[in-house]
Amino acid sequence: MSAAPAPRRILVTGAAGFVGRHVMAALQADADPGVALLGVGRCAADALPGTAFQPLELMDRAAVRARLAAFAPTHILHLAALSSVGQAAQATAETWQVNVGGLLNLAEAVASEVPGATFVFASSGEVYGRAFLSGEALDETAAPQPTNSYARSKWAGEQALQDILGSGPGRLIVLRPFNHTGPSQDERFVVSSFAGQIARIEAGLVPPQLAVGNLSARREFLDVRDVVSAYRAVLTADDVPSGTVLNVASGEPRTIASVLEDLRRLATVPFEVSVAPERLRPFEIAVAAGDARRLHAATGWAPVIPWADTLAGILDDARRRISAAASAP
Repeated sequence: MSAAPAPRRILVTGAAGFVGRHVMAALQADADPGVALLGVGRCAADALPGTAFQPLELMDRAAVRARLAAFAPTHILHLAALSSVGQAAQATAETWQVNVGGLLNLAEAVASEVPGATFVFASSGEVYGRAFLSGEALDETAAPQPTNSYARSKWAGEQALQDILGSGPGRLIVLRPFNHTGPSQDERFVVSSFAGQIARIEAGLVPPQLAVGNLSARREFLDVRDVVSAYRAVLTADDVPSGTVLNVASGEPRTIASVLEDLRRLATVPFEVSVAPERLRPFEIAVAAGDARRLHAATGWAPVIPWADTLAGILDDARRRISAAASAP
């Protein structure tokens, strides 16, 4: 008679971030008795209330090793990163320190302290870069050709993980999520930027003028809850082989202009639109779409949240935050 599998012990890095908070909420709600869940990150004040969280600086190699030795995770979901393309362009050194340096410290600690663990790395669909010039929805066989600092740091992270964990006794799974959005996302990201500007216009805090970048680009926009569902599916799929790369994508890109018009229909006041030069990228891929059939075959995952629900939730959240900030003493 075979022994029962050991209870899962799941460590989530970047647990106080936009996606991390959603992940922690979902994993805690779904956890079976005996499953241990721990989130780590830089800022405890941003952690989701009611979830286990401990501060951890991934650049502190000794602290990372000690935390892994103490918690002994069976599964690690690595979300911690500087995740804005624009921010990465302005802070290249910090981007590489966090996205690669912090990752290296974590991977080396895993290899030393919990070598049999499953390591799930949230990379990015951005790594495909110039491969998108084909105009096709790309699957995981497309060769990455990253075009910006953020994407290059993620691609470098994938390669470093193969060197450190790829041949070990544990499992290494790389996820490449495409754009995802939802309530509380930083306004450096386009949907949240539009929603925040609309909420301020509705509140009468700014003139009815909305600043935009390139509206002709076509991008996927998954609901963060669908992305979290994909992460959860991979964490619980014990038969996904080590070394697997999985896109998290819908395959349905939409223009930024259509996103703006969808939000305009939800707005309560009219507004004008103007192009802000600082919102334009020096190199812009016309269409970026991914093929996630491999993920669906491995886990059964597919996005299910209606786009209208996603946008309504983001705009309502922006209205609440803007209202609360305006009424604060």
